[in-house]
Amino acid sequence: METVGDFFWAAVLSEVLPQVSILAIAIAFIGLGIPLKYCIVCIPIGIAFIYVVVWSSHYFKAIELHGDLCTISETYMKDPNCGFWVAEVLELEESTEYDYIMNKTKKVEYDFMKEEELEARGVEIGRRRRHVVATVAITKSLHGGLKAFLRRMAVKRAYRRRGIATRLLDEVIDFCTDRCLEGIELVTTECHYKARELYYKRGFEARHTYFKYYLNVQQPMYVFNMNLKPPKAELTDVASF
Repeated sequence: METVGDFFWAAVLSEVLPQVSILAIAIAFIGLGIPLKYCIVCIPIGIAFIYVVVWSSHYFKAIELHGDLCTISETYMKDPNCGFWVAEVLELEESTEYDYIMNKTKKVEYDFMKEEELEARGVEIGRRRRHVVATVAITKSLHGGLKAFLRRMAVKRAYRRRGIATRLLDEVIDFCTDRCLEGIELVTTECHYKARELYYKRGFEARHTYFKYYLNVQQPMYVFNMNLKPPKAELTDVASF
């Protein structure tokens, strides 16, 4: 739902608003007999109507597309070449609500550890408050072959620009490399410009662009691709003759 604002302003600044406003004014003036000077109020009504339509389309599309989050085990965990990862923040139970708010506003630096490292260091997770702040998933490519398709890359707004998405992306790349997959594909929109910056920085390339239309507004969709090299063999894995 985060891109509702971007789509809304794109629609308002396009020819959609004049079309909706003229239609509403015509209905009010001709159909209802409202004096023309009072029909001007139809313009803000048209803006509100556009927002409701954009918000509703996002909401129902989210319900349609996010069903996999209710069946993570079946969708992502059965195939050895698929996976689903989350990043959790561990906070002391003694931390106050004020500390929690301050952590959201400040650029707090985090130590990144896997669960195995937490256990090895003997960190008492039970005494800490833990909550998910980011996700990422890998499924089979929509085009078949030995390629993966990256999905569900998301970080809570308060925890962005702190390296969390980069670490999750690195984990996914290592996962796919270890399984000798040939590459990773993903699709993102024009509105997710920060995500595109991350993909470019990590070595992805925009393979091609296509367009979707929302309220007759053209929305660019970017298809990214990263080719993977086979994992480097360890000396112990090399057969000697």
